Amino acid sequence: MKKFKYSARTTKGKEIKGSIVARDTTAVTEILHDKGLIIVKIKDTFDFDLEKLNEINIGGVPLKDKVVFMRQMATMVSAGLPLTRALEIMEQQTINPLFRRVISSVKEGVESGKSLAESFRAQEDIFDDITLNLVEAGESSGQLDVILVKLATELEEKKALGAKLKSALIYPIIILFVIIAVVLLLMFVLVPAMSDIYVEFGADLPWATTVLINLSGFVTNYWWVILLVLTVLIIGGKAYFDTPKGKRVLDKIIINIPIVKNVVTKTQIAQFTRIMGLLLSSGLSILRALELTANSLSSTLFKDVLLDAKDDVERGGSLTLPISRSQYYPPIVSSMIAVGEETGNLDVVLEKISEYYKDEVNTATQNLSAILEPLFLIVMGVTIGFIAMAVYMPMFQLTEVMT
Repeated sequence: MKKFKYSARTTKGKEIKGSIVARDTTAVTEILHDKGLIIVKIKDTFDFDLEKLNEINIGGVPLKDKVVFMRQMATMVSAGLPLTRALEIMEQQTINPLFRRVISSVKEGVESGKSLAESFRAQEDIFDDITLNLVEAGESSGQLDVILVKLATELEEKKALGAKLKSALIYPIIILFVIIAVVLLLMFVLVPAMSDIYVEFGADLPWATTVLINLSGFVTNYWWVILLVLTVLIIGGKAYFDTPKGKRVLDKIIINIPIVKNVVTKTQIAQFTRIMGLLLSSGLSILRALELTANSLSSTLFKDVLLDAKDDVERGGSLTLPISRSQYYPPIVSSMIAVGEETGNLDVVLEKISEYYKDEVNTATQNLSAILEPLFLIVMGVTIGFIAMAVYMPMFQLTEVMT
């Protein structure tokens, strides 16, 4: 999709200028002709446009903006307002420039005769597959307002989960940065100054002081080598972990860290059951729901189990068996899924599991923060204690010699 500027006239000769987002000039021509306008000029705004700077938004459209959009759209649609009018209102009141342009493009798609789902698909970098499929299901069933409310709730749950994880990690990360800053300050300032004093006395130094002075000398003289190695490791590690094989290796490493395993497992199960239940209750087939849910999970270990389950279900098997065979899904999950399959209320059962694991995630994140904070404080205390001991031990020896 490109942005074009146009100049046109009405049948009464009034000049109109504006911009429009479309695939090409042919599409722009068709849209303007449909509006009864006589085209004077169409220009591709390929050149650098300062207005685009307002649309720079790292990370895309914020979740909170999408939540507001879905909820307000649901309210207006349920009140009987036409889609085009509802989208027009949302475009006018949206503050985010990037999202406003997206809504404008969606509105133009609906005005040209496309469905809301088709118009959303043209903005697939903003709306994920789950949103696109749910909107399509809502339009097909005539329950678009209900689906939009469910989507808003799902986005809120996703936002709340991310906020919990961030809040659990922010204090330990601050402590880690303090540790690094203190160590660097001591290595570059305090230790070199003290080592010069000790060299003048020519006394034998304790092993801890010798190790610290040698380490400080290496860091101060070859800091650029350390920085280069770290840069190569970070870039190379990121490139490797971005590959399917590397992502699987990273996920296996993470799941084997004792204090992190509990949080990852409960988070993935909460997301699986919540999204799967939402998709099934909205009328999607179990195969499509499994595929979309699997692709929404961040851990490849949990994702692969669902993709294998999809193959089993496609061959006429049960969803319970592949889940129960997995070492990553707790037995309670497969047991509850079995009950859901037997009673024909799998979507309801999944929603109940999701509610249970939602509380479990809250507890797990709080425990993670409670463990990491004192752990990092101990590391900081031991590190600074060792440096202080290495610096002051020779002073005591020199005092004894002088007395």
